[in-house]
Amino acid sequence: MNNLPSLITDLAIILIFACIFSVLCKILHQPVVLGYIIAGFIAGHNFSFLPNVAPESIHTWAEIGVIFLLFGMGLEFSFKKLIKTGKSGLKSVLFETITLSIMGFCVGKFLLRWSVADSLLLGAMLIMSSTAIIVKTFNDLSLTKEKFTSLVFGILIFEDLFAIIIMVLLSTLANAKEIEGLSILFLILKLLFFVIIWFVGGIYLIPTLLKTLKRWLNEETLLIVSLGLCFGLVVFATSVGFSSALGAFVMGSLLAETVEQERIERITLPIKDFFGAIFFVSVGMMVDPVIILSNFKIILLLSTCSIAGKMIFTTTGIRLSGQSLKTSIQSGFSLAQMGEFAFIVASVGMSLKVTSSFIYPIVIAVSVITTFTTPYTIRLALPFYRILESILPKRWLDHLNKTEDHRMKKPTSAWGELLKSYLLYLLIFLTICTAIILISFSIIYPLSLKILSPMVANIVVAALTFVALSPIVLGMIHNRGKQSFLFLSLWSEEKYNRLFLTLLIGLRYMVALFIVFIVLNKFFAVPAFALFIVAVVVFALIFQSKGVMKNYWRLESRFVKNFNQRQIEQRKQEYSLKGENGDTLHALDNSHWIDRHIYISSFEIIKGCEFGNHTLKHLALRSKHSILLLSVQRGSNQHNFPDGDFVLQEKDTILVCGQIDYLQRLTEQFTKLTLNFRQTKPLAEFAMQQEQVSNSKIKCLTFIVNKNSSWIGKNLMDSKIGQRSQCLVIGLERDGRPIVNPSSHLTFKRNDMIWVMGDEKSLYKLLESNFFTTTIGK
Repeated sequence: MNNLPSLITDLAIILIFACIFSVLCKILHQPVVLGYIIAGFIAGHNFSFLPNVAPESIHTWAEIGVIFLLFGMGLEFSFKKLIKTGKSGLKSVLFETITLSIMGFCVGKFLLRWSVADSLLLGAMLIMSSTAIIVKTFNDLSLTKEKFTSLVFGILIFEDLFAIIIMVLLSTLANAKEIEGLSILFLILKLLFFVIIWFVGGIYLIPTLLKTLKRWLNEETLLIVSLGLCFGLVVFATSVGFSSALGAFVMGSLLAETVEQERIERITLPIKDFFGAIFFVSVGMMVDPVIILSNFKIILLLSTCSIAGKMIFTTTGIRLSGQSLKTSIQSGFSLAQMGEFAFIVASVGMSLKVTSSFIYPIVIAVSVITTFTTPYTIRLALPFYRILESILPKRWLDHLNKTEDHRMKKPTSAWGELLKSYLLYLLIFLTICTAIILISFSIIYPLSLKILSPMVANIVVAALTFVALSPIVLGMIHNRGKQSFLFLSLWSEEKYNRLFLTLLIGLRYMVALFIVFIVLNKFFAVPAFALFIVAVVVFALIFQSKGVMKNYWRLESRFVKNFNQRQIEQRKQEYSLKGENGDTLHALDNSHWIDRHIYISSFEIIKGCEFGNHTLKHLALRSKHSILLLSVQRGSNQHNFPDGDFVLQEKDTILVCGQIDYLQRLTEQFTKLTLNFRQTKPLAEFAMQQEQVSNSKIKCLTFIVNKNSSWIGKNLMDSKIGQRSQCLVIGLERDGRPIVNPSSHLTFKRNDMIWVMGDEKSLYKLLESNFFTTTIGK
């Protein structure tokens, strides 16, 4: 042990200096990150009389630190949080990205005379705020529960995504000999392809893997599995030309969607803090005091640009996104600093030799200065707003404080929604098909040639490829959920819409047929015309196969279940109201898959309609047409959940629910019944509207059948729940699979999520009376 490896010696120096200066910063109430940077500055090669780390080790430590930092950020990231932040955060970041990038480029190119690449990177780095500094400052100033903080965190998520994209661009451009428009486009398409595959494949496989291994996943094994997945994707990302940071972030974000997210975050936190400290120390090691002193005026200029630019442009962007002036100022002033992601990007650019080396220490210095000023800019927000409040005319101030929620919202375009949904689904399915074909052609086929004759290999691999592709191709050509509703709505709205809708449908069929043709063309050398006929036959067999359709629904149900698994568990544990029988009651929200299958609409029974003067029992809407009748409006009276003896009359308006296809089919089977698509709403939207109406007579609730529930083993027919409580069971979700309008003979099982509609009194009476225990057999 006389000669320790340099790795251990370097680690000892890093940790000793980090310990001293982090504790010192804590005593002085300064950010710990600042202490790490100072420790690195001391431990670097700037002071020859002190122990220092070998220069060749610095980049290795920095690379490991970045991996763990980005993995930790991914664990805190959530696709649902990103969706929830919505247009407001995205609009704000787009505005600040454009304006700050232009400002940074102009300052770098025209004032500082930097190169184009350095100026572009400066513009990008001005956009990036510090999540760590903002969180700490909010905690210190007791602002975490303020309204504007959630918006700030949403914007930080978009900024982090922007930083990830910049790092990917840097790493890819470093490997390219020339920077051309086509190479940039190819890079973007390549990034989009792999992100879609990682997201879809990760959501499908990783939650299932963790659930399968759950009985063996103690703290130790879960840590090893999580880090193994992280470094596995890191290696794969770098092998296909992306940065290690992207692989770490993507895997963290995938694990963030699992029920184990909190455990993974807790057990990896010490490791993330440890390697994060090492990274920030390594950042300090790369600071050159000579460059800082010689560029002191530039550092002050960029610090001023960072603070003032963020205050002005970020505040303006948030205001333009629909937030009030007060919220915009508080948010913009909170984001007025250059964050740690800026020097992460700078270090990546320097190590890849894409940008000049002198930028790095300048960025570090700017980040340190703006870190000190952050608490003061946050405190300055309210006084600045009060100054504006005192000098601006009241009419202006009222307009500037009017949020988007109080403005007249423009009606959402059905065409816009349809095209967005259509293109998104087509892109996802086409990407998955492309991935399957690439794996088949480049991996499976070469391996099969080593053990099989060429003819047998062609047949076997073609068959395997079609088995894998069939459910995806079939899913591609089918409408689903809201897309189906929008197609039918626009189809019935105007005859002129039908041509374009037919073209959209035809495009999907052509893409699917082309995929089949590509596979056949690879493995079978026959004339193109004959090959096309074979492709049509194969496609027809796939289209007609019920087994293939069943496989597709199985794949999609697992994906949706995995994607919503964490939220479902949170609802069970945190937001539940227990009934006496152990069943759990939840307000219906829009995070369930079944919401995409059930719609609420109304029909008016005009003169001559077949519904007039008939009982509901005679019409048998539920058993014959899979439609549930919720209420009947007769003049000023509303009859909710009428029984089978209720007689419908002319001029009645009936409120019904069911799948959109069945609602449309009802209008085709009965004359003088017209479905009003403009008033047709998804179940989730209808439920939320009813919750907002204080005197609403119709409510939607969800029951989750727990393991000790008396509902287990019972069915609707035996319980006579509809007769006794005037409630309707409209659907249930079992193992992620929706069952709309379940049969009266269907037996309830543990963890079933049951959707019930009724008035508030009846729904709570259902729980209190505990029908499944007290009424059966009487």
